[in-house]
Amino acid sequence: MAGQRERLRKIQTFPSLVKYLRDELDWPVSSDDFGDLTFDYTSEELGLDARNAAKIEEIKRLRPLTANQPWGIFFVKFEPKSLPVVALRRILNSVVTKKRASSNASDLASWEMTNLMFISSYGEGSSRQISFAHFAEADENKKLPELRVLGWDSLDTPLHLDHVAGVLSERLVWPDDEDPDSWLEQWGSAFTSRHREVVATSQKLAIELARLARSIRDRIRTILEVETENGPVSKLLATFREAMLDDISTEEFADTYAQTIAYGLLSERITNPEHQTASLSETGVPFTNPFLKELLGAFFAVGTSNQRTNGSDQLNFDELGVYDIVELLASANMEAVVRDFGDQNPSEDPVVHFYELFLEEYDPGQRIELGVYYTPRPVVSYIVRSVDEILKRDFLLPLGVADPTTWTQLANRIDGFEIPEDIDPDRPYVSMLDPATGTGTFLVEWLTVAERNVKENAKRQGLSGRELDTAWVEALTQTVLPNMAAFEITMASYAVAHLKVSLSLPAELRSTETAAGDLKDFIAEVKVDLDKRQPKCGSDNL
Repeated sequence: MAGQRERLRKIQTFPSLVKYLRDELDWPVSSDDFGDLTFDYTSEELGLDARNAAKIEEIKRLRPLTANQPWGIFFVKFEPKSLPVVALRRILNSVVTKKRASSNASDLASWEMTNLMFISSYGEGSSRQISFAHFAEADENKKLPELRVLGWDSLDTPLHLDHVAGVLSERLVWPDDEDPDSWLEQWGSAFTSRHREVVATSQKLAIELARLARSIRDRIRTILEVETENGPVSKLLATFREAMLDDISTEEFADTYAQTIAYGLLSERITNPEHQTASLSETGVPFTNPFLKELLGAFFAVGTSNQRTNGSDQLNFDELGVYDIVELLASANMEAVVRDFGDQNPSEDPVVHFYELFLEEYDPGQRIELGVYYTPRPVVSYIVRSVDEILKRDFLLPLGVADPTTWTQLANRIDGFEIPEDIDPDRPYVSMLDPATGTGTFLVEWLTVAERNVKENAKRQGLSGRELDTAWVEALTQTVLPNMAAFEITMASYAVAHLKVSLSLPAELRSTETAAGDLKDFIAEVKVDLDKRQPKCGSDNL
């Protein structure tokens, strides 16, 4: 896969792409001369107007490579930095088979729309991009065919390039059995990403999510200004003040509500990608994190009424704008978003940059006030690795930050080592506390180093393959997580920290209620019991 990834990264021209198609996907290309393999088309032949013709440098069609080839394959080189969809639609209109041919129809070859593929090149310099494009039948509510793309450029992340290489090798390989129907189905299934769909990049998601969260915040503020003290939002505010923060202002509460809803839903959408509900039941979304589940359940409770009743202050999610976020996330191509997280600089922390962009769009002043600025991963990594090395070298703890050695065991091992009075001698010596965790960068790095130590030790014991993963899950649940704690005051950062940590955990721990139990000691925070209206504090509260 790494070899194909690097080959894709270097492809910036049609001739180099054709060589890739021949060598990697078994296309029966008989010549190294791109000109011999293609027919030339002019803008005039295709009836393009001057405006769209100016965007096109060249149009070529691949000559049929086999007798039964049902696909019409075009190569289009564009001048603009981005894919000019209108121009591509004009070309499509010229080569698609018309349902009712006119008397002055052109003599150009034509195909059914679903049998056409457009391979486009656009962009500048080293960032020039290649895209495979395919038009699909429009949805019922749309008139124009839907453009779907599969593309890459030299700046894409390894994860994105691996995805593209995988789709190409699975779907666009030249088939052994050239049955037209199966061929059309196989190639057509390669195109799943809509061009410029509502959300297909992390940047677009952050901007759209911030816009909708800002709208919810403003609506909550307005509601609190006009609502009586018996209204649902006012009651929730009073409960929140009694149970958590007694001095929270209406503006701060509205902000907490909006950010918690936005990032809670985002966290669940990413960690549970199959859950794409476009509506919310009374129980809300099935969050695996107990604190977020309880808090969001309370926040959702003010909007579960589907309509106002006479004399009632009940609200619904349409009024609050919560459904807008649910629908945004449900329609998003979340796999593409996650792949895009690190496109610009894969060595940096994509989730933190995502939150920075969200907060910059949501409330730039709040970002400055809260000091939400990114600590570079190399700095965090150096600090955690230094602690790990000291634990191994000076305290004789071979597993470093993941070591389960207790205080008593360490005292017996090191001469002159004394156990403080208030320490439980049977607790592990190694623990960590992040008093202002922010978005959890130190927590994730701690887990990364711990996993490396556990698996290296397991290898020394002769374990391999799945056994290494089992050893890590056991150490994670029994030693590492129970001895990690962190505090965070802002709800959005709190949700982001859970998102980051969840993404770093083994899949089996992200998808079970057991995981929620294992994580409860992980980020210590005040827990709200909205029924009893009593705050609960302590290291076991999440």
